[in-house]
Amino acid sequence: MKLLRLLLGWPPGPATVGVALLLTVLGAATMLVFGGVADETTDENATIESTDLTVRLNDDVDFPETDGVATCMAVGTPGDSVSVLGDVAVDVPADSDRGRVGDRRLTVVVSLARIEQNTTATVTGTGRETADVFWIFEDDETLSVGDTARLQVRLRSGESTLAEATRTVSVENGSRSYDC
Repeated sequence: MKLLRLLLGWPPGPATVGVALLLTVLGAATMLVFGGVADETTDENATIESTDLTVRLNDDVDFPETDGVATCMAVGTPGDSVSVLGDVAVDVPADSDRGRVGDRRLTVVVSLARIEQNTTATVTGTGRETADVFWIFEDDETLSVGDTARLQVRLRSGESTLAEATRTVSVENGSRSYDC
């Protein structure tokens, strides 16, 4: 028993307890500060290959003139609205160092730089995949026909951004027609 007390220095002195507590606090602080860095890195090589997006603005609010009640089919951008339509092609590798990327759902996020809204589309396969973008929102009067609109496209996996692209397009005049 005397040998155990000699080897462990039991009971510990106040200096030994203080050093042990200081090392514990420093170790915990180091884990808090540097612990999350490795979790956010991604080694997938998913890329945004191309974007074919148009932005259309329709300021007109017009309805067809009919006699009585009629059933009409409307085509085009609704009145007082902005539409973002098109395709985003992404390349998703079949394998990565962390396992199959195709086992997860990837999200294509498209946003317009002047507003705080966005739209999303899901990509589930591997290889070259195309996400269809169909987004119509109310005109907030910040865009005019002929302006340059900046679209931000991000490819996300959960909270991680795998790829980003920015495209500038000219705002086109949108119209709406009715077939009654």
